[in-house]
Amino acid sequence: MTDAIAEQPGSAAHDRPDGSSGPQRQPSSERYWRLIRQFLKFGIVGASGVVVNNAVVVVANKTTQSLWDFDGHEAFANLLGTQFHIRWYHVFAVLAFVVANLWNFNLNRRWTFKTSGKSSWFRELVPFMMVGIGGLLVTLAVQTAMINPESPIALSREIWDGSSGLRDPIYWGNLIGVCVAIPVNFLFNKMWTFRAARDHHVPVHLTPLPEGDDK
Repeated sequence: MTDAIAEQPGSAAHDRPDGSSGPQRQPSSERYWRLIRQFLKFGIVGASGVVVNNAVVVVANKTTQSLWDFDGHEAFANLLGTQFHIRWYHVFAVLAFVVANLWNFNLNRRWTFKTSGKSSWFRELVPFMMVGIGGLLVTLAVQTAMINPESPIALSREIWDGSSGLRDPIYWGNLIGVCVAIPVNFLFNKMWTFRAARDHHVPVHLTPLPEGDDK
């Protein structure tokens, strides 16, 4: 009698009802609800990341105001000799991106996609940060459009006049930009960064009983 091979849940190979073996495909409804659960978890992690992100922006902005007497609206550097500038709120957003993405990465790795132990930390970090850069570009674009007074979708300065933290357009522009980037980040991270959770298979070899002893 030959050894039988069983697979733990999520394995690619199993014995089919007709006796053949091959890759197992989950029912479409199960795959759908699994995707929904992952997206909800990703959203929860993302929400915590938004808090971290905005906290970094607030601390950075308050620090520059306190130490150097300027805020995020000041120009950081001219953009290639044009009339456009990289402003300090862009710098704050980049700093917040690094901190929040490291936070999100570790939570998603351990909880959302559960790939901890299935792939190396650094191997998953690189694509995660690369996907995050795409999200960062989305965030910066939306943030700039929300804050630039000449933008057709700029936040109204009659409401967001900077008179308090809750009415500071820098914080709201950053928040809206981060939220817009979340769905894009989820799709790319599921399909690329954390694919180890989908591709990981653990075969379990069962030793058969001697003939005549299987009672």
